[in-house]
Amino acid sequence: MGRIVIADDNLLPYLIQLAKSDSYVIGLILGQNADQRDYVVHLARTTCLDSKDVKDESAAQPPSKAEHQKPLKSVQDIQEIWVADHAKHVTRMLPGGMWVLGIFVVGPGDVFGDPKAVYKLRAVLLHIKKNLSTSRYLHGDSPSTEKLVLNLCSTTKRYMCKSIDTKNSSSSVHPVEWKFQSKATRWHQLDCHINLDQVFPISLDKQTQSLRSNLQEILGALSENIKSAVCMFDGELRDSSKALDALGKKKPKAGSKGPNSGEITMLTVSLYIPCNTRTEKDNDMQIIECCGEMNFLGILASRVFLHQKATIQEAEQAVKQDIVRSLASRLELHWDSLIQEEHESPQERLTLHEPPRRVLVSLPDSQVTLSDYLFPGEGPSEALTTLQELLDLQVEESDVQTDLEVQADQADFYALDAQHEGDASEDTLPANANTQNILFTGLAIAALILAVSVAVQFTSYTDKTE
Repeated sequence: MGRIVIADDNLLPYLIQLAKSDSYVIGLILGQNADQRDYVVHLARTTCLDSKDVKDESAAQPPSKAEHQKPLKSVQDIQEIWVADHAKHVTRMLPGGMWVLGIFVVGPGDVFGDPKAVYKLRAVLLHIKKNLSTSRYLHGDSPSTEKLVLNLCSTTKRYMCKSIDTKNSSSSVHPVEWKFQSKATRWHQLDCHINLDQVFPISLDKQTQSLRSNLQEILGALSENIKSAVCMFDGELRDSSKALDALGKKKPKAGSKGPNSGEITMLTVSLYIPCNTRTEKDNDMQIIECCGEMNFLGILASRVFLHQKATIQEAEQAVKQDIVRSLASRLELHWDSLIQEEHESPQERLTLHEPPRRVLVSLPDSQVTLSDYLFPGEGPSEALTTLQELLDLQVEESDVQTDLEVQADQADFYALDAQHEGDASEDTLPANANTQNILFTGLAIAALILAVSVAVQFTSYTDKTE
């Protein structure tokens, strides 16, 4: 049996409106992979700039409508760097268990009939794969090595889909059956909140290490904790081979509109991270001299969607993947925003850092929501800009769900800061003492249950003398 792709029929008019008789348009196919069947939730056009506007991949930024767009007169004009960077930005917005499944091309002619065009499209897919693999905690590469290429001819308005195996060096294509269906795909919605409250000491040999390096190490440790967590569905342990369909209650999706909204099965997921029960002998224990600590505090909200035939095992993987992807996205956005502000003054013993919080937006005529991240002081209007530029979505501010997580209450942090400074003023430091600024970083994450903040604590240490 060949590969089958299921997509809502409201996506076909979107492709047709992109059709032009003298140029090409390229974009991303977003959805969920399940063995030989894919479920497409959205198609997002990629804004392609003139080659002089994109010098290298590291400098690429999200597309902007204000910048000059270069018409693509042929498939050879497609810039792999820009499409790959678009894929990375969009992956941050996808819930766990969903990926960039491939690309679509709208334009005159049949791209599959031109070997050079097929070779170019394979190069684009390989560039996407390579770019996503640089951020392992985004979990950006889908389980299947075969990536989709959907081609709609702007002249005949006919479409054809094939797959290209990115693991194989050959540029051969394989047939795929793409179905636009009027009946809505039924989804399972899984909601989870995980409490983060961990302290990570910073050893003396890492006192000059950058914030980004520290956060990357902590992200790795947290990822391992999430990976080992025990997962419960509606308060019970479930057989991983069982179908999700047997659980939960079916109900209309709140706020859903259009003929494809339908019903949705809603489940609550709880994660429990096992304690380390390993015992060590006294002679195996080590004392590490530290200059500070990073503390993660908060409740991170997760929402994922699984296709109607998904199993408990697939659901558990999607939830864990979503938590790590969301955490990685926040921290990447946070340290990029602080690139010029990483070095605090020695007098600053406690500094607050608030990574962006998660907001949701429903896809048109769909039960599925995608994410955006807002920094403190930003509102739904900033999310609208991102949604338009990255997902080619036109939505209203009222469509942005901002109540999933709320901004941190900074009052507790400033009380801690005042107390810390009072204690520090009573200390007498020797002449050779060093004061090291160490970030005590946490998340301004947290649902209505709890709003907490992240702080950076600067501690002092005294060198040992004989």
